[in-house]
Amino acid sequence: GGYGGYGGYAAGPAPLKVGPRDRGRLVYVGNLPFRAAWQDIKDMFKEHGEVIRVDIAQDWDGRSKGYARVLFEKEEGAQAAIDALNEVEFQGRNMMVRFDHLV
Repeated sequence: GGYGGYGGYAAGPAPLKVGPRDRGRLVYVGNLPFRAAWQDIKDMFKEHGEVIRVDIAQDWDGRSKGYARVLFEKEEGAQAAIDALNEVEFQGRNMMVRFDHLV
């Protein structure tokens, strides 16, 4: 099965495939500045746990949609990142960080 309708993803050859096994490890990061790079996001989030992948959602023309998904190795890392980074300022905007509800 697939997850359609999200547009393209950056930072990898294929879209991030997630499923029920990723519940509790996938974090939604909203209100990102459009200029934010996936590496900047990964560097910030990896302070809280091992990050497997960062995907910034993109429009059909390759521009950022202003949100990303971060997949952690362990649930503890995801929870620590949410606790530490929700509503924290990043490149001039306050991020919204929560568990992703799509899995």
